[in-house]
Amino acid sequence: MKYLNLAAHVVKNMMLEILIIIIDLSGSMNIDDWKPSRKAGAIKANKELIKVKAKHHPQDMVGIIGFGTMAEVLHEPVCLANEVGSLNRALKRLPDLGYTNFNAALELAETCLFEKSVQDKKDIASKGVRSFLSWLLYDPPTKSSHYIKENSPNNGCVRRIILLTDGDWNEGGSPLRIARRLKDAGVVIDCIGIGGSPEDVEADKLRPIASRNSDGSIRYCFIGDQQQLIKKYESLAHHIRPV
Repeated sequence: MKYLNLAAHVVKNMMLEILIIIIDLSGSMNIDDWKPSRKAGAIKANKELIKVKAKHHPQDMVGIIGFGTMAEVLHEPVCLANEVGSLNRALKRLPDLGYTNFNAALELAETCLFEKSVQDKKDIASKGVRSFLSWLLYDPPTKSSHYIKENSPNNGCVRRIILLTDGDWNEGGSPLRIARRLKDAGVVIDCIGIGGSPEDVEADKLRPIASRNSDGSIRYCFIGDQQQLIKKYESLAHHIRPV
């Protein structure tokens, strides 16, 4: 009985996040107003986010999507406890992907966040309480062991997206419908605009994509400096309450 009580306590108090990092890889990300480039600044900030998140929340999952004219999964969501090196290697190989299609990026993120379990966990109970606790405490999800429940925003996981761009969408049509669907499903979306000046991005197109905090503030900001971007991503690495 004591093992069952412990399992219930752990499950009740465990907070997990599944975070999809979305990086704009359109041609303008190679502009060198951020030395050596905007893309390099984005890579550095995301590496710092992974480092901080792995230190404080190693049970969380992180995936990476790059987008331009089309979107591409550069690394599927994996548990940070096992895969920091693999995620960082994916960030070193970011391709140039053309224009700026927010729709494709957000639709691919939706697929990653709400993918059905690859491994069926229904047989865990049949292995006994000790085996269950061993899996729960020492065998966090890996790339072959997703724990996301489809269409269930309140199952103990917080699903998040951080979308970084240096412009506005100019391919694939308006992303507002998919953004609304994600937010209605409980996904928290942060939008980060980067560049030499706020005029480099169209904030009016990005703000409606972002989530709102409980105080009504919008989870969008423009950042014009690489060090500020790193600090922002360090703060985003930590857990948040669903909005």
